[in-house]
Amino acid sequence: MPIVIGIFGLIPLLLGLVLEYLCCRLPKKRKAWRFLPPALTVLFAAVAVWGRLNNWESEDVSPVTQLMFFPGVSTVCLLLGCLLGWRFWRRRWGPRVVDAP
Repeated sequence: MPIVIGIFGLIPLLLGLVLEYLCCRLPKKRKAWRFLPPALTVLFAAVAVWGRLNNWESEDVSPVTQLMFFPGVSTVCLLLGCLLGWRFWRRRWGPRVVDAP
């Protein structure tokens, strides 16, 4: 079970965090690049759902339970990683407000 959690949960979370941080930090014009990892995540999820629904042949198992596990959990973890990467970048490189006494 820990291997499954790592593959479908932690790896997408870390991948989203790293990609979002790099897309916010490295380019000079950050606004357009910031939306690339979340947009690719949504596109990946849509393609995975469409492919799984079109190739579904089994009548024994509900496709809803299969779609919740993959790409559902992976997509949620990837989007959460993108959010965490953006928050990390913002905290580290964003402007700071200092209150003067």
